[in-house]
Amino acid sequence: MTMDTDSDRDDRLLAYMQDRLAPEDRAAFEEELAQSPSLQAEVASLRAAADQLGATPVPEGARAEGWQRLSASIAQEQRGTPANTNRILPLLKVAAIAAVAITCWQLAVVPRLSPGDGFRPASVTPAGPALRVAFAPDAPLSQVTALLAETGAQIIEGPSALGLYTLSFTDAGARDSAEALLASRDALVNAVTRP
Repeated sequence: MTMDTDSDRDDRLLAYMQDRLAPEDRAAFEEELAQSPSLQAEVASLRAAADQLGATPVPEGARAEGWQRLSASIAQEQRGTPANTNRILPLLKVAAIAAVAITCWQLAVVPRLSPGDGFRPASVTPAGPALRVAFAPDAPLSQVTALLAETGAQIIEGPSALGLYTLSFTDAGARDSAEALLASRDALVNAVTRP
């Protein structure tokens, strides 16, 4: 038997059980039923199930409630859910968090990181012996730190908009020897000038 024949047989069986067959189709089905023990077993099984279901009382209002749930489910499926329903709310949350973080950074952290009286132009001459240095962009921080320790320099400003650091020294002699040393390290230092 093919799947279509099995499907047709199931449809006819269900129609027979629900008494929806035309008289000539019902007679043909009952003739087939009389000759097929497997079909008789299916009919008996369906009748037992129907009797069992009929014997179980349905709670008050359960049918109406079930119908409402089914109707709501069908309506929701037909209506569908837009793909971008909740996109705006997460974006607003992210924007609010970013705004709060930037505000806190500007008001709480930046003033503590900026020593002294804030920004000064690079043309301002520092008090005491000093040098302005432009380090190579690819200079490793560890080597720059070791070089500064070797010279005894202390960074008092930088980097400026031009990438210059202002180094301070204890006296003019320390500055002069540091200037010669920094000028000799062309792999780490691009330029050394006096302010």
